[in-house]
Amino acid sequence: MKKFFLNAMLFAALASSVSLTSCSDDDDPQGGDQGGGEEPTETVELSGNVEGTMTLDANTEYLLTGTLTVPDGAVLEIPAGTTIKAQQGFDKYIIVAQGGRINAQGTAQAPIVFTVDDESKAEPGYWGGLIINGKAPISGPAGSTATGATEVDNNMAYGGSDAADNSGTLQYIELWYTGARSSADIEHNGLTLNGVGNGTTINNVYIVEGADDAIEFFGGTANVSNLLAVNCDDDMFDFTQGYSGTLSNCYGIWEEGFTSTEEDPRGIEADGNLDGNGPDHTPQSDFRIENMTIANFSDYSMNDAIKVRRGATAHITNALVMGTGPVENLIDVTDGKGGAGEGTEMSVSNQLASATTDGDLNAEGTYEGIVMEAGNTGANTSALSWTGYQFPGETEAPEPATATLSGDIASDMTLDANTGYTLEGAVVVKEGATLTIPAGLTIKAKEGFGNYLLVERGGKIMAEGTAEAPITFTAEDEANAGPGYWGGLIINGYARISGVEGTVTEGATEIDNNQPYGGDDNADNSGVLRYVKLLYTGARSNADVEHNGLTLNAVGNGTVIENIYIAEGADDAIEFFGGSVNVTGLLAVNCDDDMFDFTQGYCGTLKDCYGRWEAGFTSTEEDPRGVEADGNLDGNGADHAPQSDFTIENMTIENLSEAAEMVDAIKIRRGAKATITNALVIGTGTVDDLVDLTDSKGDAQATTVISVTNELTSTLTGDEIHGTGEVTVADGNTGASAADFDWTGYQF
Repeated sequence: MKKFFLNAMLFAALASSVSLTSCSDDDDPQGGDQGGGEEPTETVELSGNVEGTMTLDANTEYLLTGTLTVPDGAVLEIPAGTTIKAQQGFDKYIIVAQGGRINAQGTAQAPIVFTVDDESKAEPGYWGGLIINGKAPISGPAGSTATGATEVDNNMAYGGSDAADNSGTLQYIELWYTGARSSADIEHNGLTLNGVGNGTTINNVYIVEGADDAIEFFGGTANVSNLLAVNCDDDMFDFTQGYSGTLSNCYGIWEEGFTSTEEDPRGIEADGNLDGNGPDHTPQSDFRIENMTIANFSDYSMNDAIKVRRGATAHITNALVMGTGPVENLIDVTDGKGGAGEGTEMSVSNQLASATTDGDLNAEGTYEGIVMEAGNTGANTSALSWTGYQFPGETEAPEPATATLSGDIASDMTLDANTGYTLEGAVVVKEGATLTIPAGLTIKAKEGFGNYLLVERGGKIMAEGTAEAPITFTAEDEANAGPGYWGGLIINGYARISGVEGTVTEGATEIDNNQPYGGDDNADNSGVLRYVKLLYTGARSNADVEHNGLTLNAVGNGTVIENIYIAEGADDAIEFFGGSVNVTGLLAVNCDDDMFDFTQGYCGTLKDCYGRWEAGFTSTEEDPRGVEADGNLDGNGADHAPQSDFTIENMTIENLSEAAEMVDAIKIRRGAKATITNALVIGTGTVDDLVDLTDSKGDAQATTVISVTNELTSTLTGDEIHGTGEVTVADGNTGASAADFDWTGYQF
């Protein structure tokens, strides 16, 4: 057996408590064919208790050989693209105990996959599944704080009084062949949420070929969005024991040929309390479902599409029941242990090909809130397209078309969301033209300084991505890409820049002096950038002429710029050359020079910004900084107007690199005035000055105000405050929230 050397951080987290063994294909007990002379794949076995923070590696294959427990205080970090394969058996599962956390943050392009070790033997119930236990309320005797015992391990408690409890993040995960059982009464689901609080983030979950339920909520307040359940043996969506959250955009389906081993499989099964044995308990389940499809294309009969009973109150909107298979009751709100709560309300469309065998509504009493009506659309399947699942009625997607984006855009152009674009040469959006880029589109740039996108004064870019479908600008050859692969994005506007007082000044774009910027319209509108990624930018022609990730030349505050991710760029992540535009939600990772650069009379606000150098980052620049701010261009216009006078709110600057020294975390100079609130500087790497307000071409304005917290674990090599100004170094600042950048898929 080959020895497997883990990196120090992973080994420290794993060694003391998690059973970890490495094997390679040349140790294959089945004598598998090694084929092709390729290096054998190393495999790490997982079981036991996690201690501290355990961070997995997406490039390693993991084998779940027993129960992996994340106890109170421990954290399991699973990066995008990781696969965990489980051995067969009831005891092969992952459980997050109360107070533990799992951060499984996949992406649409690189989901996290939990599956089986032997696909040839795969079937529903092959292994356990994923269980999360929280401290949120569950139903129990009135006036008490109830707790429960996990079905598959009665020694693991759940429930409490913290509705906002946070058990971590599940994002873009797949769960295959779950639901192993020890008896008819003790069995796993795909995803079991026991008393999980609404501080937990759960979205984009795909559960396939599972025994028992796809997902079951035992009380708690957790919200779940974008859930696809395919061919799960019992209920698609199960709620009990006082659950009070929201399930939104969910699709459950039985395919042709599916059969169930259960007596009463359903689309929804909802109880107010555990097993109907606590009709006087509090709270009873009172939950919401928004945008739901339940589909049966099997010959097997579904007992009820929607069953709400035993004191549960459901609020269901835009529900659709469809398919060719039989369904006994469309909606059933009765039970021998009590019907649904009187406040239950539903809007359901019936698009079944045949009539329900026992009627559309089974109810004792009047439920005025239950409406069966045409027109509901159910779940939005496009939000589930990341799974690759082909929904009924949808044809298999053809190979995407490709096109080259090049030259001048002289009239309005809208790109096609189904086309892959290659950016070649200088693409210029001319005055009077608008370039519209749909959500989810990726544009890949060819390598070289001359490949970039520039919006002229009077032109517009409408790049409106979403958190689920951001717009990405990246390298044509990502496998071999690095900082400076291509140019970047430049926007020129008509807002003010610094110049001789009393004049309307224009500037010349650094990488093309024939492109002017600047004017007298601070409300100028150059369009929208929302949920945009810019990767591998910053190509240069020489040391003085180089691109940034995002260059904003005299851009006006009529322009909307929100939620931007700039990574692995040469020169600055973002640079403001004058103008008045406001930017909110900016994450800059491993950019070569400055994270946030301001010059030439900039007078807007940068809010919720996070700049980070990772461990191992190196810089080619002489003086890389967190913030660099000049009042005028290059310090050559001390008497120019306006001088930069800008605001930064909620900023984190982090240096984790041992190889790159940050000259200043915050540098304000050459007549600039900054108002910076809630700034936080953190990290293990070297920083010279925390705040520097001096320069040979002029210091910062004396009215500069900065509030910053120093949480560096290393000692400054220079000063905490260099120069004179209203700088407060105090405890308590929180900076930007890393959670605001979950949409990027970046792992902090």
